[in-house]
Amino acid sequence: MDHLSTDVGTLGRATALYPLISGEAEAAERLGRLTDPVADALLHTGLLSILVPETHGGLGGGRLDFFDAVEEIARADGSAGWCASVCNAINHTAFLGLPAEGREELFGDGPVACWTALAPNAAATPEAGGYRVSCAGAFGSGSSLSRWVLVAGNTGGPGEGRYRAFLVPKVEAQIKAGSWDVMGLRATASIDYVISDRFVPARRTWEYAWSAKAGGGPLSAIEAARLNAVGLAGFAAGVARRALSELIVSAKKTRRTVSEGFMADDPVVQLGVGELDGRLRAARSHLASLVRAMDERAAAGRDAGFEDGLAVSQACLTLARASREMVIFAFDYAGTSAIYARQPLQRCLRDIFTGLKHASFTPALLGRIGKVQLGLPFGGAPL
Repeated sequence: MDHLSTDVGTLGRATALYPLISGEAEAAERLGRLTDPVADALLHTGLLSILVPETHGGLGGGRLDFFDAVEEIARADGSAGWCASVCNAINHTAFLGLPAEGREELFGDGPVACWTALAPNAAATPEAGGYRVSCAGAFGSGSSLSRWVLVAGNTGGPGEGRYRAFLVPKVEAQIKAGSWDVMGLRATASIDYVISDRFVPARRTWEYAWSAKAGGGPLSAIEAARLNAVGLAGFAAGVARRALSELIVSAKKTRRTVSEGFMADDPVVQLGVGELDGRLRAARSHLASLVRAMDERAAAGRDAGFEDGLAVSQACLTLARASREMVIFAFDYAGTSAIYARQPLQRCLRDIFTGLKHASFTPALLGRIGKVQLGLPFGGAPL
């Protein structure tokens, strides 16, 4: 695919790809991965390296650029938006963590994407010049368009919160074919895989902490998870926006079953669209303001405080839940043809239910936030 001839901005790049990504979504579902044209477009427009500096092939954007772009890509196809969130978060994390030689190896050979393990369950043995690494992983979102996988292991004692990351070439991971057979997000290729006794040179590893990133060093685990949560909230909002647009088209041409006129004439539909769209816009605006503050803190070299993290977590959950309600309402009041797998609205429903099973959207997190607001003992790791 040709590079964009002019700088249209990060969001403009994502918007320009809408026809391609949306048009390929049904085929991607059948394949169980993003199609080659979509994968190539995301890579070569820099939309998987939004937060990586231009000096290393990225767009040099901020977190708000990332959030906006993921939302727009997910509006075209939830699976593409999901992959964009995960791959951007990993590229950013790797860029900050890797030593100079490792950065050059990862980013110095053209557009790149990585997938990662959710849990730090790698076993690593020090060896001359690096480590011998083994790991069983799952939920490898973006694996089909990635050349690398990032895994991590616990390097500290109980409760110390110290980890080491290892960047392994895709060719050294054994992918379990057929392991991603799910309800929604079918094109994310979120496979199971195994890394068995592979040598990882020191230049492709780095150590990091659970919290409190120091200056320009490696991103802490909690900040990396929070960044991905912001992207995944963008995914949810994008899917909700697509569902709303599909409902509006359907409601104008679908006749009511027990009354005259069309679904658009139904006061329940009118009220629901007005209320849920307003709720979605309010939740999105609030999270965007917090993401903008994240960019400002990063530019000033300041870490997020406890209250900052709490607010972002709450806002991500609120936007995701508002998005879920919009998708359900849109499906409920669309025409009967929405039941067909080929229909975008049916895909929206399956994708939002699947995506909100991610740990970032665990409902219990809102309970923990409520405990803090009520002045009760918080317990557990920081949000």
